[in-house]
Parts: sequence; C-alpha cells; structure tokens
Amino acid sequence: MFGDHNVLNSLAVIALSHYEEIPAELVQERLSTYSGVKRRFTETKIGNNILVDDYAHHPTEIKATIQSARQKYPDHKLVAIFQPHTFSRTEAFLQDFADSLSQADVVFLCDIFSSAREQSGNLTIVDLKNLIQGSQILQLDTIQELEKNEQSVFLFMGAGDVHKFQDAFEEILKK
Repeated sequence: MFGDHNVLNSLAVIALSHYEEIPAELVQERLSTYSGVKRRFTETKIGNNILVDDYAHHPTEIKATIQSARQKYPDHKLVAIFQPHTFSRTEAFLQDFADSLSQADVVFLCDIFSSAREQSGNLTIVDLKNLIQGSQILQLDTIQELEKNEQSVFLFMGAGDVHKFQDAFEEILKK
C-alpha cells in the first residue's frame, strides 16, 4: 500500500498491537495480507492505463489519493476525475478542493452530486473549474476526452455516482 496515510495507519496498528501484547509475527502476517477496502484506491488495469476508484470526497482525501498514486506510479501522468458531493461541502471547501486537485497533472470535473437533503446550491461546478488552471468539465457524452491522456493513471474520485464515468471510460478502452 502506498501513501503516508497508510504508513501512519500501519504504525498505529503496530503500536496498539504491541500495547495489547499481540505477537509481532501475527501483526506482520496480517499487515502483509491486508489488501485494503472497497473504493479506496481500487485499481483496474486496461492496456497501459490504470483506473483507480476512490471514495475521496474531501480535500484531505484527494491529496492522499494523489500522493499515493505519485508514490506508486512516479513515471505516469495523473488524471484526476472528481465529482464533488453536496453543494454545501463544495462551497465550504471550494479553494481547498482547487488546491488539492491542482496536484494532479490533468483535472476533469463532473457536475456536483446532490443529496436527498440538498438538491441545489449557490454554486456550480464552473465555480470550481475557474479555480483550477486548465481543468475541464466532463460529461458522460464527452468521456472520450479522457483518451487524450494515454498510458496514464486515471483517479476517479467522489462519493456520488462518479463510477458511471469510470464505467463509460472502461467501455471505450475495451474496444
């Protein structure tokens, strides 16, 4: 596993296990077989492209996902595909989202995913786009735009239905 956050989590497990007097050999065995959880850096490889599904929907999580990808794939271009979740969160963290996403080489933004409690807001995805130099808005009918970034790591991030963009892109890559 890659990323500083995974190192810190592992160290916390080791420390707690030591405190609870769990044998170090058992801790090592379990850590070496731990494969992570669903929607946290879940990878799919198609040809020379790596697609990553990640639940990252907060600026700190986005930074961690991008950092992990940079560590694991230092020679690849990182393409962030991000779908904000809720208008209020997007508004509250607008600049933080822009700063974290700007760490990717290429940024595509999907429309804000609303929630049952919040169907609309005071901003649109264009407000975030305007803060990220060179970013583009991505729609399902423009998904082929991602193909211009061959042999890249595609980071599909968000808590909404961002998976539909990954599914559509996978279909294009499989042809």
